[in-house]
Amino acid sequence: MRMKLFFFSLTFFALIAQLSAQPITFSRTYADSLNWSAISTNVIVINESYFIASRGKGLTSNSAYTMLTNMDQEGELLNRKFTHRNYERECWGAIGIETSHNDDIYTFVGERLLSSPEKININVTRYTTDFDTIWNLRNADSTFEDYPLNFLLLRNLIYVVGMRVVENSNPVRNNGIIFVADTSGNQVNFNQFDLENISHGFYSLVEGEGNNLFLAGGRNDSLYHGLVIKTDSLGNLIWHRWYPELWGANINSLSDSTYLLTSVSPNALNGMLTKINPDGDIIWQRTYPYGTELNLYTSIQTFDEGIVTVGLVNVSPANGNDAYIQKVDSEGNLLWQRSFNGIGSGVDFFSGVIETSDGGLLINGSTDDGFSSGGQNLWLLKLDANGCLDPQDCGVGVRDMPLPDAVTIYPNPAQDWLKIDIEQNGKPYTAQLLDATDRIIQSEQFSGIGVHTLNLSGLAQGIYYCRVMQGNEVVVEKVVVTSP
Repeated sequence: MRMKLFFFSLTFFALIAQLSAQPITFSRTYADSLNWSAISTNVIVINESYFIASRGKGLTSNSAYTMLTNMDQEGELLNRKFTHRNYERECWGAIGIETSHNDDIYTFVGERLLSSPEKININVTRYTTDFDTIWNLRNADSTFEDYPLNFLLLRNLIYVVGMRVVENSNPVRNNGIIFVADTSGNQVNFNQFDLENISHGFYSLVEGEGNNLFLAGGRNDSLYHGLVIKTDSLGNLIWHRWYPELWGANINSLSDSTYLLTSVSPNALNGMLTKINPDGDIIWQRTYPYGTELNLYTSIQTFDEGIVTVGLVNVSPANGNDAYIQKVDSEGNLLWQRSFNGIGSGVDFFSGVIETSDGGLLINGSTDDGFSSGGQNLWLLKLDANGCLDPQDCGVGVRDMPLPDAVTIYPNPAQDWLKIDIEQNGKPYTAQLLDATDRIIQSEQFSGIGVHTLNLSGLAQGIYYCRVMQGNEVVVEKVVVTSP
């Protein structure tokens, strides 16, 4: 029996809703009347409420600000504080937030005094949870431009990584940097790394064995290779390694004392995950296509030893760039993928994710309303463990409607193989076979006219779903697999 499938536009999808109790889910934006408030690195949880630090451009061309935001478990705004001084200072680079054992919070950002506009320094501030300032530390070196991109709080030390402009020529050459301070607001160390005279920077860092650190980033020249360095606890170099297989990299630690590099393929079309050992050797490497261009930013390991990754994807030209989230198993095999469009047709992305105590996923990011009421907005979402915003309406969208003549899937029921007959050229296709728990058990890419095969041998009999994607178009059909 041959069957025809129906193409439809997709924002997010899954196979079935979970029947068990679900965590709280929501999607909220926080417009502040000032443009570009949405640049944030991460979100943290303190006493069952959420905290984000963001930065953006102010009301004039020569002003900028940081915004501290506190929300309750349902995303309702509890408290907010702006820190900006028109015509006195600007904020640059990334901004992030961490918490200590006594619930004080720490933020970092690059700050430029407008009286010396060519100089940008690292600025670290310690606050109470009511956003009262305890101390502020500005990197005393005013000779260079230092762009902070991420930071980490370990024991009584604060580590900030990023890059320093060392040659302000064309092209600009940067060196990776690490700034170390203690939790009393005193600078402990500062290192910049001249690695083979190659322009580079660091995007993230994690703790390694023996109080060592692993920093990850990439080249800033035309090659964009990934980079990992190992340092001691004060940021002094032990070794460095380039990864030409990657286009830059962020790093996260895994429970088996290995490390995960989150990155983009060299052609900038697919997301990539790479697992490495403590010596930097590659254990496995996986590539993930979705839409026409997928950028993966950062990952976490979940309680069940899976890996959740967030980023940005180009799915639909009408919606601009959408935010993206995926989950893989411990070997990098794809379990599910989702994309989300926020409040407008601009650039939407997810920049950070954590797992909450109820098993849900808390994600910070940005959504663009096209400047109709403030431009880029801070965005906070709480999804369930399957990446669903509405667990009761998180299905793949199986339809009993006829498929255009361009695509035919057969036979059904099927035993050892499933044929996908494409009669129309165009963009490359991706075909996926999913089980009833939304787990992708097979994924193949092919292009253009012809008959393509998915191997079903070894599968248990039961209900499966075949999903065929081309750009932002998706077809899904239920397939019955029987025993030979």
